[in-house]
Amino acid sequence: MKTPVVQIIGQSGSDLVPGWKPALTRVSFRDNEGGEPDELEIEFAVEAPFPDSPIEGTRYRLFYGWEGSPLRDGGIFTYQSDNLDGDAESGYQMTIVARSADFVDTEKTADVEHYEEATVSDIFSKLAANAGKAAQVHPDLASIRLPYRLRFNQSAMGFGQDLADEVGASLKFAGGKWLVLPRGRGETASGKAMPTIEILFKDSMPIGISSEGRPKYKDVESSYFDPLEGVMKMAKAAGVGLASRYFAVHPARSAEEADHASKADAAELARSSISGSITIEGSDIAMAGAPVKLSGFGASRDGLDLVAPSIQHEWTFNESGGWLTTVELAMRT
Repeated sequence: MKTPVVQIIGQSGSDLVPGWKPALTRVSFRDNEGGEPDELEIEFAVEAPFPDSPIEGTRYRLFYGWEGSPLRDGGIFTYQSDNLDGDAESGYQMTIVARSADFVDTEKTADVEHYEEATVSDIFSKLAANAGKAAQVHPDLASIRLPYRLRFNQSAMGFGQDLADEVGASLKFAGGKWLVLPRGRGETASGKAMPTIEILFKDSMPIGISSEGRPKYKDVESSYFDPLEGVMKMAKAAGVGLASRYFAVHPARSAEEADHASKADAAELARSSISGSITIEGSDIAMAGAPVKLSGFGASRDGLDLVAPSIQHEWTFNESGGWLTTVELAMRT
């Protein structure tokens, strides 16, 4: 029988899990592709007099895997909040919530600056450097050139996230870096393919897969103002439908940005046509953003080209405890 291993390293450098038992009841780790911080939750059974909240800025480092195999580094997390819940009859629980330290530490001070004829790589490299970090931008995104970009009273994180959304990218803060990768493509910021998460129906637990009959557009368009001709124009990207057109609500700043925005919108519309999640036995290879291959769920579902926007790992420590991994689903773009 395989035994899951969870280590939470405190600021002293030692594993806190053995000392927390038997009060420790649950640990969960949410790994997000980008846009939202990775999150760690630690739950305890507690009694009055209740323990104090962790000191602001307290950090935890997560390692996890199966006994006898190398452990995976889940990252460093900074304490954000804690909750005390329950009643005298069923008992009380205290839950500590910590978020990715790289996300929390990202420079959030509003500033004003502009970029002229700069590439996506230029912009993210400068933003990351100003926050004391490094940037790694996927090769397909790095050379995209923008005629002009204004950051006006906006945080570096917010400005970077807006830019990532408009070029169809995910922005993830991890390992001391700003990682910029194509959203939903199943590749790392360096351009390498992520390991495919293969899910067999016989190995699955709770499942929920929805194929939604949303409108499918043949053309996805974004407008922009041409200053030379003094008129509004349209940039067009191919959708997944056979008819009808989709128009972005907000105009882009330039022809180049309209082109990238229309492609990003087309990819996002296709991505959202499938949703749901599948829970499996704990997986130490499942990564947010990785491709997903189904088998045994019916030919139409097995044939889907899927990715995992997020992964939820949960470890429980009661008599029937163990490790479960829940894989969220979306269409690969």
